[in-house]
Amino acid sequence: MAVLIKQLTVPVVDKDPDQHITQALVQEYGLKPSDIHGFRIKKKSLDARRKRRIVYHYQVEAKIANEQHLLNHHSSTVTPIPDAKLYDPLEGLPLKGKSMKRKPIIIGTGPAGIFAAHVLAEAGQQSLVIERGEPVEDRLRTVNRLRRTGEFSERSNYCFGEGGAGTFSDGKLTCGRNHPLIKYLFQEWVRFGAPEEILYDAHPHIGTDFLMVIAKRMRDYLKQAGTEFRFNTIFKGFRPGKSSRYEVLLDGGEVLETDHLIIAIGHSARDTYQLLLDQGLAIGPKPFAIGARFEHPQEVIDQIQFGSCSLLPAAEYKLAARAGERGIWTFCMCPGGQLLPTNAQAEHLAINGMSYHARNSGFANAAVVVNINREDFFKGHVLDGMRFQESIERKAFQAGGGNYFTPAQRLGDFLKGRASKGELKSTYKPGVTPARLDKVLPDFVVEALQGALFEYNKKMRGYISHEAIVAGVETKTSSPIVMMRDKSLQSQSHPGIFPTGEGAGFAGGIVSAALDGLKVGRAVLEDAVSESFLESKQASSAPLS
Repeated sequence: MAVLIKQLTVPVVDKDPDQHITQALVQEYGLKPSDIHGFRIKKKSLDARRKRRIVYHYQVEAKIANEQHLLNHHSSTVTPIPDAKLYDPLEGLPLKGKSMKRKPIIIGTGPAGIFAAHVLAEAGQQSLVIERGEPVEDRLRTVNRLRRTGEFSERSNYCFGEGGAGTFSDGKLTCGRNHPLIKYLFQEWVRFGAPEEILYDAHPHIGTDFLMVIAKRMRDYLKQAGTEFRFNTIFKGFRPGKSSRYEVLLDGGEVLETDHLIIAIGHSARDTYQLLLDQGLAIGPKPFAIGARFEHPQEVIDQIQFGSCSLLPAAEYKLAARAGERGIWTFCMCPGGQLLPTNAQAEHLAINGMSYHARNSGFANAAVVVNINREDFFKGHVLDGMRFQESIERKAFQAGGGNYFTPAQRLGDFLKGRASKGELKSTYKPGVTPARLDKVLPDFVVEALQGALFEYNKKMRGYISHEAIVAGVETKTSSPIVMMRDKSLQSQSHPGIFPTGEGAGFAGGIVSAALDGLKVGRAVLEDAVSESFLESKQASSAPLS
């Protein structure tokens, strides 16, 4: 029997942490090295509260000689390990020997769409996935061309394409991991190529390089299971079907039949928002947040957080403040990251951050955003929040020079309301234009940011640095709309349509989007069972066109 050792303190070392974990087991629990028959890391967190003694805290599952002695003498920190039950997302569904009469159609290959397809495939059901952008390997070439030359593609960019906007991010997995559904997601990401450390790190992240690998491997796996992918294909709407619930319209005039339409678009699919609204889908406005990206040399953040310790990974931070009723907080902080152009429309500019798994760019960036309330933008139209975002992005595009360069200021100049002179060092490509970013953002946003920065500097002495810049704008923290759905996760206005993920207003990151897609995939299967959209597998599925 193995035991869970819940408290183990290990110094920061540059190599062979297993040896130091073994030493800690010997020293803290009075064991001999020969008593330890193996261990597996369950949780790892960094404790940097005392900069002169920065340590890691571990929880480990260990096989120990005479475990009972350890349990008797260290009952507060050593416990038996219960039998772990692997979660089955299909549990309780009577699907054996059955197939869906018509393939579900999924719009979007972000985490929500791909995990909806994954659940269907695990149930033995085929689906069709529509994506306006390119497969990830082609998409990478397209976005690299944007950063090199400023050549922008409205169909495939940092927002649209396989994997969705999250493919080019830090890949933070910010969500509790005790829920069995989330444990399942983490296990699946590791299965398809994520580093195993995401299973135990206190602040897990995957990184863009691994996210691209995962996207391709999941696509290959799903294709082998019968899932069909159509890239470079635009969803043009839906209408009631003659023999099916719906007919789905694609560019080029193609019409497909389905009984289950999963809308898994991202929060940059503004043309699709308008399309769905015009077709009567139940949509409402919701609050969101906007702000800018703040970029420091990574060594500045490391020094603030860790002091002189050079053996630690790139430091991160998370800060919050208030200005009256408004919240101001950091979002999607990217240690060792880069800044990217994440507009999805021509002659607009928005930016975001990404990191590779190694987090080794030498710069740190984070969005600092201000919550935007309904009264700040709503004039009577459901899409007023979207239009508010667009107006700021157009101003940013012009302020940057009309060539996808980002407008930027030194942080000190942003606080004092003045233009910056000289070169502004940044990871952002295709380039940086010194400009009054404080004139691009709404006044109330600028005032809230300026007040929050002084509060941040009290918590992190040196955050206000002459080496830091403010670049922007950050307008896409979340969707400005919500597609209303009922308890069965179907649209309130259109049974058989399942909105899911960030673009639908039900998620705010990779984990929550994937989790929502997982739930919607199961909801589709439950609907197929309850509404008799199944037939025996001996019968062939109806054609898609």
